[in-house]
Amino acid sequence: MTCSPFAPIWPNRMAEAFALPTGRNGRILAGALAALSVGIVWLAVVSPVMDWYRARSDQLATLRARAAHEEALIAALPLLRREAETAAKTPAHSVLAGKTDAIAGAALQEQVQSMAGAVNAQLTSAETLPAEQVGAYRRIGVRVELNAQLPVVVQLLKSIEEAEPTMLVDDLRLTSPPAPIVGGPPPLDAAFTVYAFRVGTAKEDSQ
Repeated sequence: MTCSPFAPIWPNRMAEAFALPTGRNGRILAGALAALSVGIVWLAVVSPVMDWYRARSDQLATLRARAAHEEALIAALPLLRREAETAAKTPAHSVLAGKTDAIAGAALQEQVQSMAGAVNAQLTSAETLPAEQVGAYRRIGVRVELNAQLPVVVQLLKSIEEAEPTMLVDDLRLTSPPAPIVGGPPPLDAAFTVYAFRVGTAKEDSQ
């Protein structure tokens, strides 16, 4: 059997091809492999864990802030209750004066008529409505009607909105005349209800 003159050379060349470098090149390769391993571990394990930790930290911070806010509200609740009770007993500027519905209704009607006169609006009708119980208060209503130009009606409504005691306007209806009037804006037929409140009950009213 004849041996090839190249037989001893192939194993040596293959060994040299797969042999790891030594010296400086070897250290560089080892460092690169180590950095690659660290990067893979970071992407696969460390980064997801840190993201999860940050999300949990944000959730805990939100829960702590909410708990602190609720604790503050609970701590302030007794004071708020005392203030509400005091305000209900002595609502100086927010309710009508008068110990009966009739007195409060007359006071409300008189005040609405006074505000109408201040803006040069002449009421054609003013009717006191039956009072209604709303919690610890009696709701007093006056239904008014007038005929005036729109700016006057708007000015009256603004005066009622800013009045003391507090008043509310409900069931507003505006009707224009069937034919236009030459020489200026036509007057409107306006009707609305003005509500205000007094402290008390119907039982106290009858005593």
